[in-house]
Amino acid sequence: MADSYTPPAEIAALVANVNKAADGFSAAVGGDLHAARRNLQLEARKLLYSLEEPNTEVWPRIFQVNVSAAIEIVGNLKLWEHFEGGKTVTMAQVLELTKADEIIIIRIFRQLTAANVFAESAGPSWTLTPLGVPYLNPDHRAFNNLMFVDIIPSIMAMPRTLAEHNYKAPTKETGTPYKWAHGEELWTWLGSHPDRALNMVAGMRSHNAGNVSGDAYPWGQELGKLGLKYEDVVIVDIAGGQGHIMEEVRKRNPEIKGRFIVQDLPSTFEAVAGPPEGVEFMSYDIFTPQPVKDAHIYYYRHIFHDWSDADCTTFLEQVVPVLKAQPKSKLLLVDLVLPDTNVTMQEAIRDISMFPIGGLERNETQWKELLAKSGLKIKKIWRGSEPEACVECELL
Repeated sequence: MADSYTPPAEIAALVANVNKAADGFSAAVGGDLHAARRNLQLEARKLLYSLEEPNTEVWPRIFQVNVSAAIEIVGNLKLWEHFEGGKTVTMAQVLELTKADEIIIIRIFRQLTAANVFAESAGPSWTLTPLGVPYLNPDHRAFNNLMFVDIIPSIMAMPRTLAEHNYKAPTKETGTPYKWAHGEELWTWLGSHPDRALNMVAGMRSHNAGNVSGDAYPWGQELGKLGLKYEDVVIVDIAGGQGHIMEEVRKRNPEIKGRFIVQDLPSTFEAVAGPPEGVEFMSYDIFTPQPVKDAHIYYYRHIFHDWSDADCTTFLEQVVPVLKAQPKSKLLLVDLVLPDTNVTMQEAIRDISMFPIGGLERNETQWKELLAKSGLKIKKIWRGSEPEACVECELL
């Protein structure tokens, strides 16, 4: 997996710039003090940006609406690919490519330069920064589009819709906040708009790019202990989309024998020609009994945060009987495990993003309470480079 962080040498140079700006601030007097403070703020922000994981930062940046709107516009103008390979693109080239008015380009790129997505040089001309490079991946652009078009309007409606519902949490009877704002559930709307559904699938893939891919659970180490045979069902990835996570696990651990099964609705599989190499597709509805009875691992990734506790309990009711009948089997749930107090801004943003569809990000106490309703407890919480944790469950 390629490291997408800013190289240490570049960070060292930014530290030097901060120190230089700090010296200038210390020496400034009178009217120069304001300019020196602004310069120190600017250099400090550049240093802070350089320490972020670029792919992880895609999510919170969406909620800077001026920035996410500018990202959409650059995509609509089909400009992203012209920055590949570290290329610098001039204003003249942008104007020739887009036929847009110069003042529009100036104002759009002003937003993205301030957000440290682009670095600006004389001319003007622009080059992608490490925080801008993720947008070369169309999956990240799809996620920005999904949130900007389909989700954020429901969040912006929260002051009105929560007041209309007396600040009560959504239930099956009331529907989700998305329905409160738009009159129908998101999943129903996506079902009648296949282009938006495909965009959502692409956007979900963006959660596994760069240093945020699915490595919380040490697949090779743990599966290597099992003495697997080719006919064994190793993993059932429940609601696993089009198999991109299992494909990655296969590629990273080619020595692992056995079957990898991805379960999802037929409509999910119809969007692709077939499963990835080494992966099987199986049509399945997560609200129905689990048909595979002898897998070593039952795996839900980015599923439980989409749903209420009541729905998640229904999901668990489908798999707990299998765990009771097959003690060797493991249940792994991959989602955020928030701290009980003092969450970061990014964690808070991810939680509020789940609100329109009736889901939530849970802290460890909430996970324990949810699992206990189904006769389960946390055996271990695994963590890797990705923001999500892997909650390994066992029977009480």
